[in-house]
Amino acid sequence: MDGTLLRAFVETADAGSLSRAAGLLRLSQPSLTAQIQRLERHLETSLFNRHGRGVTLTDAGRALYPRARRILDELRATVDAVRREGADGVGLLSVGAIPTVAPYILPAALRRLRVRQAALRVELREDYSAVLARQLLDGALDVVIAALPYAFDHLDTEPLGTDALVVAVPASHAAARAGRITLAQLRDAPAVTLDPAHCLGEQVAGFCSSNQVLPSVVCRSAQLATVLELVGAEVGVSIVPAMAAARHNTPQCAYVPLADHPLQREIVAVWRRGTTVSPSARAFVDCVREVVRGW
Repeated sequence: MDGTLLRAFVETADAGSLSRAAGLLRLSQPSLTAQIQRLERHLETSLFNRHGRGVTLTDAGRALYPRARRILDELRATVDAVRREGADGVGLLSVGAIPTVAPYILPAALRRLRVRQAALRVELREDYSAVLARQLLDGALDVVIAALPYAFDHLDTEPLGTDALVVAVPASHAAARAGRITLAQLRDAPAVTLDPAHCLGEQVAGFCSSNQVLPSVVCRSAQLATVLELVGAEVGVSIVPAMAAARHNTPQCAYVPLADHPLQREIVAVWRRGTTVSPSARAFVDCVREVVRGW
């Protein structure tokens, strides 16, 4: 069932005659009859009572008629809106981003985008990778900005740049004076971590496990800003993104690399597989790439 068949049905119902409806639709009467029969086969019911030169609706036809008119009205409104927005240069872009990237990358990227496409409206949703992946697959989002490693099954990823991971320590910690921290120091220190629901929390947990680092976790938080405040309060240490360290650069915290174990994550754009990327989505992702590579 499609719009063409519904329009054939509505025009025939309004005209009360296949020949008159065919003339209005600029079709031959056999072509219109074939469309009506195709719709009836799809619905597995008769829509018209045929008598003499005219037709009247069956009970099923009367049930379909108001619904068909609403669908056709919505289709016309959608076409008009798309054409109008295309002519005016106005559109809507739905973007998703993970919380450990969004506050550090998106404000600068959106400022750049506004210069290039001033009329574009951007709707932003911030959530965990798993939630955003589902929304992208469902068509609720046009593009997601996230980080690897994360298994974005049935989706395509485009690399945008890398972000180093550093260890946040209290300013009084010995590693702050040394300018680096060892695995042994990491093992011995109490830890403040992100909830494993964050892909970053999962990545850090995986790194610690593979290196036999089993820190004493004294606090887990869903917010990276809370983690950094707790580090500054000398509650523990934490592995965090360098972009977050640059934003939360306070005297209470120091950020040092892990000796002999460089860590990083890859920032990516995520798309629905097989879809055509719109010019607005491409412009947005280009802006994100510029910001990531400018860190």
